[in-house]
Amino acid sequence: MSLLVWSIIVSFYNMFSITFIPKFILWFMNINKEHKKLMDEILILKQEQSNISIVKEFAKHTKLQRRINKLNEDLKTLIRENSSKNLKIKFICKMSLYAFSIILNLLFVYYNYHKTVLRELPTDWFLPLSWLVRWPSSQVGTMSFVFWYSITNCVAKVTTNSIL
Repeated sequence: MSLLVWSIIVSFYNMFSITFIPKFILWFMNINKEHKKLMDEILILKQEQSNISIVKEFAKHTKLQRRINKLNEDLKTLIRENSSKNLKIKFICKMSLYAFSIILNLLFVYYNYHKTVLRELPTDWFLPLSWLVRWPSSQVGTMSFVFWYSITNCVAKVTTNSIL
């Protein structure tokens, strides 16, 4: 397969992994037994409350309503605590994946393709910035793999952010 196609595939793989791995980790860690226990208890109390006549057993109905309200408040507090924890985990995970991706990409490009010329281009296409298009190669009128790979990474990032 062509080096151009491989660079596009690797760029999109990097961006999708940076997007989906933190979500997967949060989903895996978000299986919270206490949250599920509170939800089940609220559901049981609501079912019990629906079987009670409010006119005949007002005190019992009100007592159940107070317990349901208390459990709902506890659930809201638990959700707030979990959301701040999830935000921290997501941030750390994303930053570590970005760092890993950058280091891996730099090593990959530097050791394999840092002087590779992909295409011969007319010299007047990128006239003011032709040195950037050919860097680190010194051949005039060429496009280097480093330039192409950085462009595909930028396009993959913009595309995956707009899709997801």
